[in-house]
Order: sequence, then structure tokens, then C-alpha cells
Amino acid sequence: MKRTFLCPDLPERGAALLPPGESRHLATVLRAKPGDEVRLVDGRGRRAVARFVGMEGSSARVDVMSSERATGGSGPGGTRIGLAAAIPKGARADWMIEKCVEAGLDVYFPILTKRGVATAEGAAKRARWDRIAAETAKQCGRASLPELLEPRPLADVLALTVSWPHRFLADHGGKSASPVAGDALVFVGPEGGWAPEERSMLEAIQALKLGPHVLRVETAAVLGVAALAGR
Repeated sequence: MKRTFLCPDLPERGAALLPPGESRHLATVLRAKPGDEVRLVDGRGRRAVARFVGMEGSSARVDVMSSERATGGSGPGGTRIGLAAAIPKGARADWMIEKCVEAGLDVYFPILTKRGVATAEGAAKRARWDRIAAETAKQCGRASLPELLEPRPLADVLALTVSWPHRFLADHGGKSASPVAGDALVFVGPEGGWAPEERSMLEAIQALKLGPHVLRVETAAVLGVAALAGR
């Protein structure tokens, strides 16, 4: 069985119980049988190989045979990959989260821009983003879940990311990504473009070219994350 399941209380070895939702998927949807091998992650950097023992009420009992702790982020050498992007409208934001996590996103800084079509997201939508990110990370076999932060104005995001060694700005006038060592982050503006005052704040950020065409926010975000993850 190649599926990965989330087990927040994951021991190095021995018995563990999966949460009810994960247990239901394992036992009812996939119809696991005692002895089947499963892969587990705790969302905080530990991954493990275990065997399904059976159900205890609404929880699946597994026996962890081996585990290891992953260090750092999804980028080269365990570096972190960040995205600071305007929020796409509606379902396009969900798609962006899913595909960016697949591409290697570790931290998302949503930006409230002057010309953006989406504003601060409500609690329900943020909860959906978290579910999408967690499910996607599991499907990819990632040991750590990406961090999705609260939406903030550009000035605040710039201040929060000042310690990142490498910050890039998705822009037609930039250059393709080149090998750099350390955590890296890409800024992606709204489809209406950065406002003049926002553009002035970004003058010191190195421009990064993602292709010859004009891109939607979510497309540029995925290409930007993939470019940094593949350095």
C-alpha cells in the first residue's frame, strides 16, 4: 500500500492510533487488511513505515516498524521554499495551494495588494486551504506540512521575509533562476499589476523571469515555486 497517512502522535517505533478521518479512509475506503504496510507522517518532519494491526473503535491501530526525521525544507539541501503572492479569486486559490505544495512550497505569505481581486480570507476558506495543503502533502509523501500564514499588506510581508537569504520578484524583465544556497522566496503580484507604491517597495528585490508570456497569479506562483525548488 503506497498511500501516506497523517499521524500527529507518531512514535519512533511501536503502537500508534490514527485519527478517525485517516482511519476511516484506511479501513473503509482502501479496505486495508491486518499486516498491510502503510506510510505515515506527523506533519512536523517525521516519516515512518508501519503495519496495519486493526481497528480500535473509530481509530486504526498501527505498529511503527521504522521512522526517520527529515530536516529543513523542500528545497535543495533542505532549504525552505517560500511564496509571497496575491490571493487569486475563488477556486483558483485552492488550485494554487495544491499545486504549489506539490512543487515544494514550505511557507505561503498571502499578500493583500492594492489591485488584487481577493481580500482577506475568512476562517472557513483558511481551514479549507489547510486541509488542501495537508492532503496534498500526504499524497506527495512529505514529512512536514507547509505553513500558510495570515494575509497581510505587502509592507508587512516584506518585513516578515527580510531574513530570507534570497528573495525574487516574478517579472518579465528578470533572469531565469540560477543556483543559490539557502532559503529562497518568490513574490508574485496580482493580475492587475503592482500599484506604483508597491512597485517602489520591491525595487531592491531581484527580478525572476518565469517565461515569455503573461501569467495568471496561480500559474506564476507554481512556476516560481518549482523554479526555486529545482535550483
